[in-house]
Amino acid sequence: MQPTAAALPAIELKGIAKVYRLYQSPSEQALDVFGLSRLRFWRQPQYHDRAALEDIDLTIRRGERLGIIGRNGAGKTTLLKLITGNFAPTRGTVTVNGSVQALINIGLGFHPEFTGYENIHASLVYNGLGEHEIESAIADIVDFVELGEYLHQPIKTYSMGMQSRLYFATATAIRPDILIIDEVLGAGDAYFSVKSADRMRRLTSAGSTLLLVSHSMTQILQFCDESIWLENGRVMMRDSSLTVINAYEKFISEMERRNKASSAGPLMGERNWLTEKMVQQLLDEVRTAKQQVAAEHEFEGGVSQWQGAPGPRIAGFEVLDGDGRPTAHLATGDPVRFVVELEAAEPAIYPCTVCILTYTLDGKWLTRHLSQEYRLDFVHHARHRITLSYDRLLLGNGAYLISVATYKVLDLSDLATAEFYEILARSYRIQVRDADLADMTLFHHPGDWSMAALSSMHEAVAEPSGALAAPPPLASPD
Repeated sequence: MQPTAAALPAIELKGIAKVYRLYQSPSEQALDVFGLSRLRFWRQPQYHDRAALEDIDLTIRRGERLGIIGRNGAGKTTLLKLITGNFAPTRGTVTVNGSVQALINIGLGFHPEFTGYENIHASLVYNGLGEHEIESAIADIVDFVELGEYLHQPIKTYSMGMQSRLYFATATAIRPDILIIDEVLGAGDAYFSVKSADRMRRLTSAGSTLLLVSHSMTQILQFCDESIWLENGRVMMRDSSLTVINAYEKFISEMERRNKASSAGPLMGERNWLTEKMVQQLLDEVRTAKQQVAAEHEFEGGVSQWQGAPGPRIAGFEVLDGDGRPTAHLATGDPVRFVVELEAAEPAIYPCTVCILTYTLDGKWLTRHLSQEYRLDFVHHARHRITLSYDRLLLGNGAYLISVATYKVLDLSDLATAEFYEILARSYRIQVRDADLADMTLFHHPGDWSMAALSSMHEAVAEPSGALAAPPPLASPD
């Protein structure tokens, strides 16, 4: 019995490899393309093969939202172009079930001499929309871009931001089964970035399968439930987006630390060896950390610990309620304490600044608290406890992530000189409940209201104590 269309995965890649042949000169490439290089049998071929992707097995279910992260050159865009059919794999099979809309080179096919309206219409016709669908899509695009009369002008007269709005709105006016996006969520200024994000949410909530490549970890957390990490053309990890991002950021941090530690830098072969070894070590650490989660405390994606300079290590972290009980469930307005316990393997006196940060689940940074620089004496004391106290918790309803970091050197005016001992990155999750469950405010900023009635434009009149002044009578219309 054949599976129904709904039961089939949206995308399936089996044994995929993509190999590029790199030539030393254009003439060598021409000889090889026309099969003439074999006539010069006495010479070694003047090219070498480079695998952009290797041993990729990937199944993406319908309606899944998958992020793809990795360094430049890791193979992210190549993977997308194999799925869209722009490239053919060297080995393996790619199966795509459903219509695909790819925002990789948005604006491709837009003619600079045509008006905004003409380009919109041509793009929608190219994507196979009928006349009734085109009318509805054009109205949607015009409402989104807010370009007014500029839509009657050639797009060569548009600024880059105006072009970005038009390209993005036109590409996302289609409702595909599979939406593929490669680094194009900016769409202009901050105002339109928010509009773009809202448009993306509506698209994905309608059931489209999403593949998103981005260097913005906030965007990945915002839109993607799961992510994969590509490194040197291979899938290193697939898990929840937060788990993958924590591992990837830890890997990047370790790479930067090792590069700083070696002024001359390692040879290329050694650097590649170190990278492969480091990736495997980090993956092992993530798997181990996920098994270390205490039942009482809610850790998100495992404990992601980044090791830095030798010195104090985070031996424990707790959130305490007003009665001093460890908890991950808090109420707005209640007192709360964040307690960090530190220990050191080597007895010494260490300079130490503690930092605690709060994030939303989609990666937005809300609060940061920096301690003073302490001189921690581990010669006479085995442990030190550092506490951050809130008289009243001002966070609103919702779940939040906590990061804890300890620094040897931290100068906010020159972050390039920062040197950390350890970072526990976005690992601890707390749940906050507000008395008003319908209130979606993220942060309750303290403030006081006052009112004064004015007898003239510049003179305030004192109000009777305990009573509000009656409003002036309304003028009757003549």
